[in-house]
Amino acid sequence: MRIVPYDPQYKQDFVELNKAWISEMFTLEREDVRELENVDSYIARQGQIYFALDENDQVMACCMIAPREDGDWEIMKFAARGMHTGTGAGSACLKACIEYAVCLGVPRIIIVSNRKCTHALRLYEKNGFTEIPVDKTKFPFERADVAFERVLAAAKAD
Repeated sequence: MRIVPYDPQYKQDFVELNKAWISEMFTLEREDVRELENVDSYIARQGQIYFALDENDQVMACCMIAPREDGDWEIMKFAARGMHTGTGAGSACLKACIEYAVCLGVPRIIIVSNRKCTHALRLYEKNGFTEIPVDKTKFPFERADVAFERVLAAAKAD
């Protein structure tokens, strides 16, 4: 397995993997469609998607980190192909996103999820994320019932 940054050749895999898991567990919402249709705009604003590829360059998992309009950075879409769940592929993509944020000097990362996603929640906690209240005005997803943050850098003094 190798981890690679965004390349347009993997964009459709990213969209399909995320649509698949969301549709399987929940309902694909308008905000999901908007985010998935605007991948390139997130990349243009310094966002990044990391892909875990197998030995045949097939996408095993993917994870996107991107800036929000309000200045926060968010893990926005995170998925693993069914047969690769539990292989460490998703974890490696999440870690690549965290390392990317650290390199950019991002002060914190936010993740919004659902308590039904037990594997993902454990992965977030294992990677230093702590639970925070869900801001439903910022994150209007019906399924959003839990949020996490990971503080990466101390706030700069004025």
